[in-house]
Amino acid sequence: MIFIEPKRKKLVTILNWVAIIIIVLSLGVVWVCNRIVADNATGKTYDDIDGVQYREVGLLLGTTSQTRIGNRRNLFFKYRIDAAEDLYKAGKIGKILISGDENSLDGINEPECMRDSLVARGVPPEDIVLDGKGSRTIYSIINANQVYGLKSFTIISQKFHNERALYQAEHLGLDVENLQAFNATSPSSKWAIRIYVREYFARVRMFWDLWTF
Repeated sequence: MIFIEPKRKKLVTILNWVAIIIIVLSLGVVWVCNRIVADNATGKTYDDIDGVQYREVGLLLGTTSQTRIGNRRNLFFKYRIDAAEDLYKAGKIGKILISGDENSLDGINEPECMRDSLVARGVPPEDIVLDGKGSRTIYSIINANQVYGLKSFTIISQKFHNERALYQAEHLGLDVENLQAFNATSPSSKWAIRIYVREYFARVRMFWDLWTF
């Protein structure tokens, strides 16, 4: 039988309570950040293409065509291409600005891969512009406004991503207005669940980014 001295036992109890408090506070911060971002996007994201208002440019947020783990087909990529194609062919956008990392997974150029997929589906290459410096969502938003001069545009990605991108665009002090987003289909695979969990923490980091930027 292990005997724990009273003082040591008290210290262990205090440390346990401190750990519990830290965990509870951390979860609270994550929940609050998530609610702020989601509430801000209310009425600005659309699942139904008929509700989307015309914008000259759609900002398609980049991703790789293959998953980083297992090199499997990335459905986030496929569904974003579907959404951009649907918007363009429905006459909801006139051009597509693809913003992503030009040197992503194994040297893959995200914007070029997305452009090739859209061109293969009948979108004219002259209506597609590439931004290879969008290695993070916040850079894609900043570049759209400050490099490409976009003030009002439609963001194209999955809903969780659109919500965060909208919040960033509206709280970075950029000259933007009347922003909206079209929600691509969200994958439901086990691999995708990890992306959704990671998003909760990405929203916490976003507030740090907004403060430092």
